[in-house]
Amino acid sequence: MKCYFSIVVLVIFWNVNGWSATASIGELLDAAKRQPGYAVSELSVRESDLQKARATGALFPKLGLFGRFESYNSPTNLRPMPPTEINVQAGDSIPFSREILRYGLSFDAPVYVRELYVLRQKAMLLREKAETDRQLDLIGRQASVVSLNSALFYLQALESAIDGRRASLGKTLEDMSLKVRTGRSPESELLKIQKTLNDLDQQRNDLNMKRLDTLREIHSLTGIELTAAADMTLVHQPDGIAYLPVTAAQYNTDAAEKEVERRRSVRWPTLSVAGFVSGNDGEAYNTDSHIYRSYNEIALVLKFPLFDRTLSTDEAIARVQLEKAKNHLKQTRLDMTALANALDRKMPVVEKSITLAEKSIVDSQTLLSVAQVAVRAGRMTMEDYLRYESDVLAAQATLYQARQQKWQIVARQAVIYGTDLKGVVE
Repeated sequence: MKCYFSIVVLVIFWNVNGWSATASIGELLDAAKRQPGYAVSELSVRESDLQKARATGALFPKLGLFGRFESYNSPTNLRPMPPTEINVQAGDSIPFSREILRYGLSFDAPVYVRELYVLRQKAMLLREKAETDRQLDLIGRQASVVSLNSALFYLQALESAIDGRRASLGKTLEDMSLKVRTGRSPESELLKIQKTLNDLDQQRNDLNMKRLDTLREIHSLTGIELTAAADMTLVHQPDGIAYLPVTAAQYNTDAAEKEVERRRSVRWPTLSVAGFVSGNDGEAYNTDSHIYRSYNEIALVLKFPLFDRTLSTDEAIARVQLEKAKNHLKQTRLDMTALANALDRKMPVVEKSITLAEKSIVDSQTLLSVAQVAVRAGRMTMEDYLRYESDVLAAQATLYQARQQKWQIVARQAVIYGTDLKGVVE
């Protein structure tokens, strides 16, 4: 495995302007799990568990109580009656009545219904899909927290860098003010410095607006109102052999295949057991006396669908949905492979940018020190001096941006590989 996959430690070491966070990065990651948006994913898993239980329950017998009052305009039998059941000549009550009360227990149980077994298999796959989606949602939220926190670090560090340039320019402004008062320099030199200071103030104000927006987004994700970025340390770089979004797409494809199988299995014969135990009460039409007859049934029912045009249409729809799922799976696998390879290649480039930016800062600050002496001695124009001040700020901005990019790569890799950032970031 490439060297940049080895365990690395990255400490964001600056704490600018005395800012301090009100929560650690671990607390922020934990808080992301307690928000209502993430609760939706957990409820989806619970719902899929219930869907799975319902599919399993369809394989069990169904029992029910029933009661039925019937009224007829002519005497009706309480149940089928054999001729030898009563002695009409002896005046027995004939079990026929105009009003009949029926009550009892009914039951129905599948013996073999292939559709139900396939439906249960599909429900199991959808349950795994829901769990994968929940994991993706959690890691996505964690990645957003880490990415936003790194962006907050970037903005704070850049504000601190601007403050450093303002302090440096302020010292030069004092020296030039003395020269202007003694007539050794024109007043326009002061205007150039003041204009640069005003530009820096504008940049700082813009950064502050972005910082407030970033704090709002973190608050929305975690419910925690930060005052500054939380310290972060990279324990190791996320990696893996499987892509979590591809796993989710694979479950979706497998479920679509089961749906096609279910639609096809509707054409299969079904075998079930059905029956009832019934009591029947009424008044005999010939004697007006109370009569009661029990009536029980058990049946083994075989059904075979001969023609139903909608079955073919339903199966065709399921096949189209399967093709969509397969193509989505292929595209997801292609996207994740391309993204993972790109991030792997980008990481050493970003690390090199950090090294180069750190060296550039040292060189720019050295040249600025020389320029400060030269401008005070009158051997350098104010425009050239201000350009050196700008170079230092640009080098610092490049460094902070490269560090932010590294955290963004880590966050995206965590989503791809399904790595819990609680074990990656401290």
